[in-house]
Order: sequence, then structure tokens, then C-alpha cells
Amino acid sequence: MNHISTGTHSTGMEPVKGQATTTGAHSSKGELVVKGVATAVAAAAIIETGKGVMTTLAKHPLVIFSMGIAAGFLTHKYRKEIILITGKTAEQSKDFVLKQKENLKELISENQEETDLAK
Repeated sequence: MNHISTGTHSTGMEPVKGQATTTGAHSSKGELVVKGVATAVAAAAIIETGKGVMTTLAKHPLVIFSMGIAAGFLTHKYRKEIILITGKTAEQSKDFVLKQKENLKELISENQEETDLAK
């Protein structure tokens, strides 16, 4: 969506009368592609740098100890929610297993019916 602009540009060039120019809020497709590629390159560089830093930190005993303390604190703080979610997950997994057993029984019975009809 281009908007017609009659203002002056910072480049000193005046737009041709009636020429459609893009405003700051709208970018061309080329600019979007360049921004996407630049973002991907920056993200890749950050990830690669982070891997090295995290590998170094993970080998340091004080970091491991402090991570254990933080995990223990968060587990204690949210223990009720963890127990509720675990209970719900256990119920859902039991229901899922029962449904799969029923589906398997139906599939086997259909297969046996087809083989009986074929004979």
C-alpha cells in the first residue's frame, strides 16, 4: 500500500508530481527480504556464540550448583500447580491408551470380518 507523498525527502530530491512513494511504515518486498536475511544471520550468530558460552558455563561447578538451587526454588514455589498438571496428564494418558485399545480392537474385528468374507 503506497501513499502519495508531497513532502520533501532527506535526500534533497523532490518526488515527481503524482509519483507514488513509500512511507516509513510500509516497506518494499526487497527491503523485507533483506531485513529477513539480516535477522536470520544475526540469529545464527547469536546462537553459535551462545552455544560456546553455555558449554563453558555448564562445565563450571558454581553455575551448576546455582541452577540446581533455582530449579529447587521454582519447583517448591509451583509445587501445587505441578501436582495438578501431573495428575491431569496421567488421566489424559490413561484415556488415550483406552481409546487406542478400542480403536485397535475395532480394526482387528474389521480385518477379521473382511478375511472371513473373502473366504
